[in-house]
Amino acid sequence: RAIAMGTRAATASALATWTAAEAAAALHAGECSARELLKAATAAMGRTRQLNAFVGGVLSTAAADADASDERRDTTRGRDDARSTPDAGSILDGVPIAVKDNFCVRGAPTTAGSGMLRGYEPPLESTVTSRLRAAGAVIVGKCNMDEFGMGSANVNSASGACINPWVARPAQRPAQSPDDGSVDDRSIARSIDDHRLGPRSAGGSSGGSACAVASGAAILAVGSDTGGSVRLPAAYCGVVGLKPSYGSVSRWGLVPYCSSLDTPGFLARSVSDAAVAMHVTHGSDPLDSTTNSRVDRAKLGRWIDANDDVGKFLTRLEGVSGGVSGGMPGRFRRNGGSPFVRSKVGMPLAGWRVGVPVEYDVAECSNEVRAAWSETCELLERLGASVTPVTLPSTAAALAAYYVLAPAEASSNLARYDGVRYGRNGAVNGGYGIARDGELGRRQTTRFKPGTEGVFVASGGREGFHESTASARSRGFGPEVQRRVLVGTYVLGTDVTARYFDRAQRVRRVVSEEFARVFSGGGGGGAGGAGGGSDAFGLSGRARGIAHTGVDLLLTPTAPTVAPLLYGPGGVGEGDQSGFDQSGTGRLAHSAHTTTAGYAADAMTVPASLAGLPAISIPVGLGFESGMPVGMQLIAPRGCDVELVGAAWHVERALADAAANGGGVGPGVTGGDDKDLGRPLIGWGRDHRAQGTVDAVRFSAMGDFV
Repeated sequence: RAIAMGTRAATASALATWTAAEAAAALHAGECSARELLKAATAAMGRTRQLNAFVGGVLSTAAADADASDERRDTTRGRDDARSTPDAGSILDGVPIAVKDNFCVRGAPTTAGSGMLRGYEPPLESTVTSRLRAAGAVIVGKCNMDEFGMGSANVNSASGACINPWVARPAQRPAQSPDDGSVDDRSIARSIDDHRLGPRSAGGSSGGSACAVASGAAILAVGSDTGGSVRLPAAYCGVVGLKPSYGSVSRWGLVPYCSSLDTPGFLARSVSDAAVAMHVTHGSDPLDSTTNSRVDRAKLGRWIDANDDVGKFLTRLEGVSGGVSGGMPGRFRRNGGSPFVRSKVGMPLAGWRVGVPVEYDVAECSNEVRAAWSETCELLERLGASVTPVTLPSTAAALAAYYVLAPAEASSNLARYDGVRYGRNGAVNGGYGIARDGELGRRQTTRFKPGTEGVFVASGGREGFHESTASARSRGFGPEVQRRVLVGTYVLGTDVTARYFDRAQRVRRVVSEEFARVFSGGGGGGAGGAGGGSDAFGLSGRARGIAHTGVDLLLTPTAPTVAPLLYGPGGVGEGDQSGFDQSGTGRLAHSAHTTTAGYAADAMTVPASLAGLPAISIPVGLGFESGMPVGMQLIAPRGCDVELVGAAWHVERALADAAANGGGVGPGVTGGDDKDLGRPLIGWGRDHRAQGTVDAVRFSAMGDFV
């Protein structure tokens, strides 16, 4: 019994930092079971429940899925021809994962973070979750989210705000005595504003998924990305966030927000884990006409097989002796046909060109994010890549276009929530609604029409259909959803369509064309550009100018600041959302346009979404002023998802080496940044992941913030 208890304790501890590959190795070596991993995950969910990352508790199907996974392994071990390690398709067998609450899962409610769907159990299973389950993954729970995916801070949820598991560690700057200039040690503690230590936003709209991975409650999580809803929470919570090319992963079973932008994505502890999840779920789906085979699934599988992080846990695919071979676009055929083979010792990205868009160096970008961006450019150069500034002139208009197009599509997609087909009954005396509406709040007298499947019929109330629908939406939708539905309905009006919606569509097309020119060699315009990005990185002094020969990747910050505060002055969880401060604290400054100013968090992620490009956010370290995670974003041409994860993996390894040398640890005890102490500003490794899980437990023990 003592041995068993020790094994469970070790499993719970390891779950906080294990990657999917490491968990698969432990499972197939018999060091733990899927049931023990599930118990560790549920224990972590309980310890961190105050973070509000999950809704509805543990799924009723989780235990059966874990037992089935253990049974498959026991059966395999009993065969003489059994292999001791899994292949690329079964690395997730028995691994606990979390799913955003806008993916339909059989046997579990799907609310999309809205009171309108509270208690709704869909009769179907999403393609993403069905493919993950077919690979043996154990879905432990549904994650909190902004209502219908509308938000960047996970505060627009019917279940309450989701809390970032990280605790801020702001720089402690000692104050000098005005008389003799001496340092008063007691002033160190007084120099930190108390409000800077409060709970922070987990990002949105997939904040619950990011929080689940960062807090140690799940090894991998599924999210959806419309304008940055996977990448932004990943940056705020210190995890990897992958948004595949639009159409490469099926949207079937995903509650729609903006159908032309919605993309299933993945939040993980490593680039390799995100690649494995995409490998399992990627591919054409007859239930989703927008899916395609633009990304070569076999090539992605070969990369996973050859990857150092998972290669020792996977059986080599037949006919592959290592590396990625064949089937690659011409511009990526380097060094014998593989972009991931080292051409020089320690320079795996030799020959690659990485562009830095000067327009992304916006005024809202904090000092610590800008410094991490600069150091990441230097890291890429040390890896052999050529870093050059590029210009995307329409970037400034992309955010405005997004907030016209997305509400317009949302107003159409959400028209079904009228209290008849979906949603709660809107009438006080009779009316329309779902048969389960009595469970949602106020009990009402219900009459069922024979032959109907639990749909209310009018019971003689004075309200008509339109009044009942308006009442249902007023009570079922939150303020942000109502706001965007109203905006979308307005911009689709006959008199103003050309002024708003048509113009936004033209901006979207121009943004896509500018990305295509930058990647193909058009250069995207002349020298210069807003924001002075070339000066910020010192590239103009090297006489490089704006790239006109095409780049392979783009590097930008994922967010202009670290995670902002939820509560207190200017917090995103307060009634008045405000604009971002540049002080590096992640605090929001007061603004007259309080609601729209909060949309600035999406400025870095929206352009890639409008163009349907693959992008990935990687944590690069802790901010030198706030001590909160900072994320950087890599963007690749559409369909080049394998090349994207390959380059990101090399960056991730370099960051782990920097972390081993003391990089990316945040502010010092007595002030100053890490460079003043001789340490690199960036770096991310296993110790960083462990620190996030420790912070999650500390925060949960402090009380109920939601």
